[in-house]
Amino acid sequence: MTQAACHIPEIWGPDTRDAVRANVVAAGLVEDSAFGLAELAKGGAETLNIPYISNPTANTKTANTNITLEVIGPSGAEASQSFTVGTHQNVAFAVENITEVQAKTNLRAKYTDGGGYALAAAADTNLHTLPQNFSQTVGTAGVDPTEANWLRAAQYLDDANDGETNRFIIVRPATFYSLQKLQRVTNADYAGTTAAESATRDNKIARFLGAPIYKSTLVRAPSAGQADNWFCNRKGVYYCSQQMKTNGQFVIERDSWVVSMTHIYGYAEALQPPITAGGGAATDVFNVRIDGVS
Repeated sequence: MTQAACHIPEIWGPDTRDAVRANVVAAGLVEDSAFGLAELAKGGAETLNIPYISNPTANTKTANTNITLEVIGPSGAEASQSFTVGTHQNVAFAVENITEVQAKTNLRAKYTDGGGYALAAAADTNLHTLPQNFSQTVGTAGVDPTEANWLRAAQYLDDANDGETNRFIIVRPATFYSLQKLQRVTNADYAGTTAAESATRDNKIARFLGAPIYKSTLVRAPSAGQADNWFCNRKGVYYCSQQMKTNGQFVIERDSWVVSMTHIYGYAEALQPPITAGGGAATDVFNVRIDGVS
């Protein structure tokens, strides 16, 4: 009652209700160690040059004639891809000493944990900008991908001779649930009894067309109702996290605990030299964008 408000105490809950967090998965699925990326991650350099090696040409030998020596590489010179670590992001905050003393919640711990998520999610968000430039795409933006779309995407990777291993799929939730409409996912005659039951009963699809599948709301939505989903090989994207660091200290003139978190990294599409004998232009054949729904 308003008349007795001064006699009715207020209490604060012992637990905080924290902001929800998106599924951060892309950085853990793309290539981050081979081709010299592990060395670059140690620091001491900004740019990594990844050289190409083309397949030589098998020529027919004519009797009683000298063989013709092949000049290695397309147009007589092998090329390379330059990869740069050039993205620097940070989170910084201060907790005043009086707040540190009087608050029931450990705010420094809470916001430090949140800062780590914020930096990881920011890196994933940047990685999710890459599919908009993939040269291989299937489906229609804002429309459920069809079974034919998914099969064509898998064929793109087969045609690229990606080895059929280390593939992965990342989709927005709406595209994930569109898969539930496919017989290949829910019909035991296609998917097997265990996988079909898991999909229909538990809404879980562990693998699809030989690739593990992940849901994330960080997948880019170019417009309302659309999604730039991934169907890629690990070697299709480069990622290098050079530093993820947290620094904290008590700043006397602010009478506050100050925390600064930083992330230095780089990301790029990986270009693959062609199978063509004698070489040719390197392209992003290990990546496919699945246009879908969000």
